[in-house]
Amino acid sequence: MRQQQQGTTLVEVLVAMVLFAVAIVGLLRTLGTAMRDSGEVEYRTLAANLASQQLGIMWIDRANLASYAQSEQTLPTGSAANVAELALPNGTRSIAVDGNIVTITIKWQVPGSDSQRTYSTTATLAVNN
Repeated sequence: MRQQQQGTTLVEVLVAMVLFAVAIVGLLRTLGTAMRDSGEVEYRTLAANLASQQLGIMWIDRANLASYAQSEQTLPTGSAANVAELALPNGTRSIAVDGNIVTITIKWQVPGSDSQRTYSTTATLAVNN
């Protein structure tokens, strides 16, 4: 009986090591995806903040809304008063004004990605009576 069990422990250890390695590879893959996704969320949040700040500026100066209209303008890459502008890689901003309806579109390209991401928001800036 003892002769048949020789080597069984070695096979069990090898199977356990393979299962452990598969689990580690799966965990590392999940962590990589989570890191990439958190970067995407950070850029989208920055874009939303930039659009919101611009809407706030325009809200204060509602009488001159038309002067804010601009086609795609590159966001600064050096030093800027707004840190969020610096953090959006290859970032651009465009502002469309139609009467008191304003659409702000922010675009950026995540490093290592071929596709461009877009955040757009529309607001109606009504004049107070």
